[in-house]
Amino acid sequence: MSEQVQSIVDAVRCLDLELRRELAAALAAMATSLPATSSGRERLVASVRGKYRHVPTSSESFMDRKREEMRREFRSSHRIKFIR
Repeated sequence: MSEQVQSIVDAVRCLDLELRRELAAALAAMATSLPATSSGRERLVASVRGKYRHVPTSSESFMDRKREEMRREFRSSHRIKFIR
């Protein structure tokens, strides 16, 4: 068990019975709100993709493009400083 989980368990042990019941109900509600099937998961993912869901790119290639864009901006800003 991780230290973080152990810390949570220890904190829960300090709660009174009513608060433990409330926590158990909240955790049960969280567990049932997750899609149980892969199609449910796919629907959830499709619903939260946002306005770029139509863009056919992976997150890795997106980050590669952003890194290159930042490099160009950095170089450009440094050239301007040296020219002045």
